[in-house]
Amino acid sequence: MIHIGLQLFDALSAAHNAGIVHRDLKPDNIFLITRGKNTDFVKVLDFGIAKAGGGSSKLTRAGQVFGTPHYMSPEQCSGTDVDHRTDIYALGVIFYEMLAGQVPFDADNLMGILSKHLYEQPRPLRELAPDVPESIEHIVGRAMAKNADERYQTMDELADDLRRVQQGLA
Repeated sequence: MIHIGLQLFDALSAAHNAGIVHRDLKPDNIFLITRGKNTDFVKVLDFGIAKAGGGSSKLTRAGQVFGTPHYMSPEQCSGTDVDHRTDIYALGVIFYEMLAGQVPFDADNLMGILSKHLYEQPRPLRELAPDVPESIEHIVGRAMAKNADERYQTMDELADDLRRVQQGLA
C-alpha cells in the first residue's frame, strides 16, 4: 500500500503543482501496470473533469457538483469551491476502502451518500481492519477531514507522513 500510495502522491503532486485538480479520483481511475521491473507502477487516468487554475481560482459555479459520490469531498458534495485538497480527501477514501474492504460512506441514494460525507464520521478504520497500524489510521483520517483546512495541505505533506511510517518513524 505504501509503495502505491507514494506513487499516487507524486503523480498528483505534479498535477497540483501545474495547477490541475483531478476532482474524480476513484479506484477506477488508478491503474497498476508493469513498467520495467516495477510490477506495481501507478497510472492516474481520466482527467476528464479536471480543472486547471491557480489556488484561488473558482473551479465550479456555485451549486455545480462533479465527481463520483462515494469519493467526493464535503466541498464537492455541497457544490462549493474546490481545490487540490479535494483530491487529498478522495485519496483518503480510496485508502480507507483499500484497507477496510468497504467505502466509508454508503447509502441507498445519492443524497444519502452526499449527506454522510458532509455530516457523519466514518466507522473507525481499525474497527474494520484491526491489523492496520494506528499511524496509518491517523493518516487516512487526516486526509478525510471534513474541513479542508484540517486535511493535509499538499500531497507532499501526506507523502512525508507515509514515508515516516515506512521508515518506522510513526
